[in-house]
Amino acid sequence: AAYDGSGGWFKIYQVTAVTNGGTSITWPTDNATQFTFKIPSSISAGNYLLRIEHIALHSASSTAGAQVNLDRCAQLTVTGGGSASPATVSIPGIYSATDPGILINIYWPIVSTYLAFIHFTEEAASYSAHNL
Repeated sequence: AAYDGSGGWFKIYQVTAVTNGGTSITWPTDNATQFTFKIPSSISAGNYLLRIEHIALHSASSTAGAQVNLDRCAQLTVTGGGSASPATVSIPGIYSATDPGILINIYWPIVSTYLAFIHFTEEAASYSAHNL
């Protein structure tokens, strides 16, 4: 079915940065050619639009420097799911240019901790799903 993406979205998985107390910052997916994750069993059965979200932070030290890349989607059907109805957000509008983790200098000084992006709960987890 055609979908324009204007409904509510919730995250089902997120990879966050690994810091070494201010000596380095990396991501577990650096140079990865594939990525595996589990759809939470609490997600209600139904048809979903799965969307990969990648936020490039190499220019994020200035306002509007972070680059949100949303270039891959897939339709999927969840069967035998739970009954979770996570809170949803609108896209665009999920992030502000000044959010912690969006406005950040990853080069210097090297961050000792990295705030995971907002709008994420473990139950409902940089893939987002929309119940069609």
